[in-house]
Amino acid sequence: MKRRSAGTLAALLLLPVACTADDDPPRGVAALKPACEKVLDADSLAEAGKSTEIERVRSPSGPKISYASAAKELKENMVEICNIPFEDDTSPGEPALRIRFDLSDAPLFPREERRSTSGYKAYGLKNGMQAVSDGSSGTILFPCKPKGASSSINVTGTIDNDLALPVRSRFRVVFRASEKMIAALQCENKVALPSPATMNPYPEG
Repeated sequence: MKRRSAGTLAALLLLPVACTADDDPPRGVAALKPACEKVLDADSLAEAGKSTEIERVRSPSGPKISYASAAKELKENMVEICNIPFEDDTSPGEPALRIRFDLSDAPLFPREERRSTSGYKAYGLKNGMQAVSDGSSGTILFPCKPKGASSSINVTGTIDNDLALPVRSRFRVVFRASEKMIAALQCENKVALPSPATMNPYPEG
């Protein structure tokens, strides 16, 4: 039998533990695809892919939070359903993308205040819902009567992003996440979130 050289044997022994590209965590758009149970649609992913920061995005290392567990926690605290970080970010408060839910004792803006500003857009929606866009964030407020509850609650869903997602894209993403939260809360009232393409903010003034 032909003998192998020491160098050949050493190389063969190293093969099983050699690193491959598949061992690296997903980055960029690949890290965003499964985010928050796939709430980013194809258009939002394409828009995020144009960001100059997209290659810094990586998959989170922490445990995933389900909407079902978040709905239970929401009764007591604000819940963060997803947090997609930048790979070199030392400040956890400034992720690439984050979606969180909370309860609100007050509307997003007074009913009589029907105005926007250059950096802030207010939207009056049907059935007690409101929405605002402020900087790189977007928030929706909707009433929900959880199954078995004696009264309704006001739920807010907010998206923060540092990927230059345009306003309508932000609303599409947070609305899709809100639909999952509505299902998890088992809202007995019908919550029909609008299409962001049909939403027009109050005029500036």
